[in-house]
Amino acid sequence: MGKIICLFTLLLLVQVTFAQQRQVAGTVTNKTTGIPLEGVTVQAGKGVTVTDGSGKFSVTANKGDRVIFTFTGMKSFTLTVNDNSPDMSVKLEDDPQNLNEIVVVGYTTEKKKDLKGAVAVVKVGEALKETNSNLLASLQGRIAGVNITTDGAPGSGTVVNIRGISSILGDIQPLYIVDGVPTKDINGISPNDIESLQVMKDAASAAIYGARGANGVIVIATKRGKSKQVQVTFDAFYGTKKLRGGLDMLNAQEYGQVLWQQKKNDNQPLVDEVYGSGPAPVVPAFIDAPANTLPAGNVDYLKEVYQPAANMAYNLGITKAADKSNFYFGLNYNREEGLAKYTLYDRLTLRLNSSFKVSNRITFGENLSIGYLTGNREPEGRTLESAIFQYAIIPLKDNLGNWGGPVKNLGDRLSPIGQLYLNRDNKNRGWRTFGNVFADIEIIKGLTYRGSFAVDQINSGFKGFYPKYTMGRFTQATNSLSQNTSSTLNLTATHTLNYAWQKAKHDVQLLAGYEWIHNQSESFFVTRRDFALEIPAYQYLNGGTALADANGGADEYGLIGSFGKLNYSYDNKYLIAASVRRDGSSRFGPLNRYGVFPAVSAAWRISEEKFFKDHPVSDKISDLKLRASWGKNGNDGIPNYTYSTNFISAVDYSYYDLPGSNGPGQQVGYYSNQIGNPLVKWEASKQTNIGLDLGIFSNRLYLTADYYIKTTDDLLYPALTPGVLGEGRPPFINVGDIKNSGIELLLSYRNKSNQKLKYNFDLTFTSIKNRAVSVGTDGNDIRETARGRIIKGQPLFVFYGYEADGIFKTQKEVDDHATQAGKGLGRIRYRDINGDKQITPDDRTYLGSPFPKFTLGLNTGFTYGDFDATLFFDATVGNKIYDEIKSNTHNVFFNSNHHRDLLNAWSPANTNSDIPMLTSTNTNDELRTSSYYISSGTFFRMKSAVIGYNLSKNLLNKVHLSKLRVFVQAQNLFTITSFEGFDYEPFGFEGRLTQTLYPHSRSVTFGVNVGF
Repeated sequence: MGKIICLFTLLLLVQVTFAQQRQVAGTVTNKTTGIPLEGVTVQAGKGVTVTDGSGKFSVTANKGDRVIFTFTGMKSFTLTVNDNSPDMSVKLEDDPQNLNEIVVVGYTTEKKKDLKGAVAVVKVGEALKETNSNLLASLQGRIAGVNITTDGAPGSGTVVNIRGISSILGDIQPLYIVDGVPTKDINGISPNDIESLQVMKDAASAAIYGARGANGVIVIATKRGKSKQVQVTFDAFYGTKKLRGGLDMLNAQEYGQVLWQQKKNDNQPLVDEVYGSGPAPVVPAFIDAPANTLPAGNVDYLKEVYQPAANMAYNLGITKAADKSNFYFGLNYNREEGLAKYTLYDRLTLRLNSSFKVSNRITFGENLSIGYLTGNREPEGRTLESAIFQYAIIPLKDNLGNWGGPVKNLGDRLSPIGQLYLNRDNKNRGWRTFGNVFADIEIIKGLTYRGSFAVDQINSGFKGFYPKYTMGRFTQATNSLSQNTSSTLNLTATHTLNYAWQKAKHDVQLLAGYEWIHNQSESFFVTRRDFALEIPAYQYLNGGTALADANGGADEYGLIGSFGKLNYSYDNKYLIAASVRRDGSSRFGPLNRYGVFPAVSAAWRISEEKFFKDHPVSDKISDLKLRASWGKNGNDGIPNYTYSTNFISAVDYSYYDLPGSNGPGQQVGYYSNQIGNPLVKWEASKQTNIGLDLGIFSNRLYLTADYYIKTTDDLLYPALTPGVLGEGRPPFINVGDIKNSGIELLLSYRNKSNQKLKYNFDLTFTSIKNRAVSVGTDGNDIRETARGRIIKGQPLFVFYGYEADGIFKTQKEVDDHATQAGKGLGRIRYRDINGDKQITPDDRTYLGSPFPKFTLGLNTGFTYGDFDATLFFDATVGNKIYDEIKSNTHNVFFNSNHHRDLLNAWSPANTNSDIPMLTSTNTNDELRTSSYYISSGTFFRMKSAVIGYNLSKNLLNKVHLSKLRVFVQAQNLFTITSFEGFDYEPFGFEGRLTQTLYPHSRSVTFGVNVGF
């Protein structure tokens, strides 16, 4: 009987539920033009759909549900379902800034107009017009306060810095949240799968992420189904690229001329093993006489190594939504050839996002991405160095078909193109499974639980075969195979309770949550030698006969956090939020394992006040909001186990007889590889932000302005330890403080949408001041860096050295100058800074900062009829570059090729030159850090230009397509800069242009976007 009653009750509830549901439909049009709008998102309760090509929609809803209409560039509109609302046709008004857009912020969502902190909402569609395999490379210059540097390698490595450098040796990269899953690496995520991206710049916005939010947080949401109709998109592009910069190196004859001039300057005999003897150098027939196997060449190795390359991508997307489910399937293939021969990047990515509503209160789903990546890397990562420094006289190949190489006195560098060729099949390979399963449960009205369990599994490996070879006088008589594998498993469990309550003018959101993160990794490496055959079929470990090396290890890391947040709004005018998070990290010892990270933010929407609405200025100012926030974040980005002293066993280093038996043979022992510090604690970053949002002319002109002060305390840095402490990495300690302050501006304009020519622009401005407040809590008030130092009152990594004051051109200048060891005609003159009449280390001074005074970005868009165009410009002003390539190519102290500038070096017959006299002896110490190698890094460039054509609707209907667009895009079309070196964009943040750089490119791409 009880079962019958339960069944009857259940049927009654189902009947009531279905009795409340109804189908509502209508048409959405533009209020100004009356044109139906396609693609408008219509959300009714938890159901969602989009309008079709005629602006029509139909959705199932319950009585009392709010139906929300949202569309990019239009103001949102809300209706309530009642008994008299079968037809819900609406007219949407223009909203150029889309202030009602819903954005994801800290485990919750908010309307863009209600943001209280400094959150940048990125226009992903604009960034995607740049056809980069990594979306971050496309965001370079587009976001105020965010500095992104890239290298030119296939797959585009990136360094992202938000609001200045907040750490010296700790982690400086932001935290990424992808569909609610935290990660420090978004490599392998296809840009075409990304729906939205927000950058949380201030501490109050990022504090909810606690331990990992000190460097900012980037929140990414991937695509989901919206329309009840199956929608299929296909995007493809193919492009070519070539080297953007370059250097003019000496050819074979010119090198001889420089060599002879150097010998004359040094009063040396005019004789050389290769160039012979006599009044002029002679390029011989063979450079290895009497063997005569290497004919003299005249090779431009930069041109041989770096050649035009292709890049291509194909992306398929399928979406569908229903009242109780939605689905997105994405398949992407990207192939990017490197500028350096035989280097490339291949990525195949599959994404599946879906959710299912099993009842009115329960929804579950998953976000899953599986990626397979392969790539050929540069051997030793020094291809540029080899290509620059290799002598032009060394031929590509010898008479026997071997790659050319050095002989006699022509240095010791192997052929750069030969090394690339021999490593052509040595690939990195990796699988990455990234995603989560989740469940949303509405416990009672307004109270929702979300549980998410995420997996980030990376399996990667490298297989490299190194054959025998002969390159000049160098012979590799044995071959070898190296193979390594690594596996990393990162698990994240997140539980949140979200309570939303609205009544009259009050709007309250409460959030409570708990997060558990566990990371474990293992690695293995082995090398074998002596393979009888070098063909690919035999390049496996069991094909070798001698074991050369084998090692492996494991690592583990854990973090737990609990957090809470309050959001409150009154009358849409007064907004406040407060949050707190407590995190515990395994990277710190028991005494300092936990950190607490609070934050508060508030906003006042003045434009909603009655006194403002009654003022005549309200006719022009459509939105005015003041914002203020304060928050604290942490940083635990140091190696694992740093609080403890660790030991390792290695027979090569630990011969000590631990038992003390003094027995025969080698004894395996242990040695310290790290000195621990149990007192090491969190880096703590505190930030105050004041902001203004101002909309004019119905928000067509919109300004967002922010000023912030950001301080980082207890910097993590390895201690400077005396040698008596013995072996092992020095312990991490907390040494000082950093201060960053800055101004960020975003100015946007959109003209009226009813005009035939539509245009818009977004201008970003960023100015950051960075300085060290203190760095000496361990008794050392200076931290030396490669070309500078970190010292109180100066920017981080400020260049520090001697100020070059031209070239000694007359004997009088030499005689009148301060005492300077090695000074003489044609030598670099260094300024006597302290006036003591002698050049000593005390004359070193600060030579400029690698950080710009300000940066600019300008994105402009135009639409006329079926044509569209987008132009993006960016600029960096006031930074300095230390050109380490110049310090090697503009001297003859090294056994390598040189820059053609040296043909114009100072000599008694060429006294007006600013290039030092050629000499093989560096008595004047001209390789010292000095302003001679420092140049302005200021540049202005057209970073991207896109022109597209959209097939008209009449033609689309005839071919049964919803969209067909063809486009052509160019990147790095032109650059205005005074920098004369190899590349004006050093990779990283220290401003050093080194020989390990992978060059940037200039590209042209053709593509198509198709919708079915």
